[in-house]
Amino acid sequence: MILRSTLLFLVASASLGARAASPDADQARRIAEQFLATKQAAAGPQEAYEASEVVAADLDGDGEAEVVVLWTMLGPTYWHHGVTVLARKGQRYVPAGEAEEPLGSVEGMAVRNGAIELKTKWPGPNDARCCPTVPKTLRYRWSGGRLTPAK
Repeated sequence: MILRSTLLFLVASASLGARAASPDADQARRIAEQFLATKQAAAGPQEAYEASEVVAADLDGDGEAEVVVLWTMLGPTYWHHGVTVLARKGQRYVPAGEAEEPLGSVEGMAVRNGAIELKTKWPGPNDARCCPTVPKTLRYRWSGGRLTPAK
């Protein structure tokens, strides 16, 4: 019975083709949490990482979904946001690109038509450091294995 089940699994797997299925929302969240656990392991004990939003989407049209993670690093008196693209390499997802510029105070993320869009707030001339009020939308494209600013 075990041999028959294994054989059926192998035949079914072969018929699905070489590409693996895109991760669903729960799988994408677990992939993001594993990524952030590695960042946490490299950080000091006073910093913590958490995922704000996680989206699985095919950013470059190659038929394979990437996992986009909007994360926050929280320190004792400081914080900052980051966005990282995790791409499939073999059976795993690995960090493949990250926004290199400051993102301001990120309020939300959307992924549409291969573009990552971040709704942010930046400090105005009379704003306290804690409370930015100037809205700004940042857009990024995933191309050539890099995350680059887009118009």
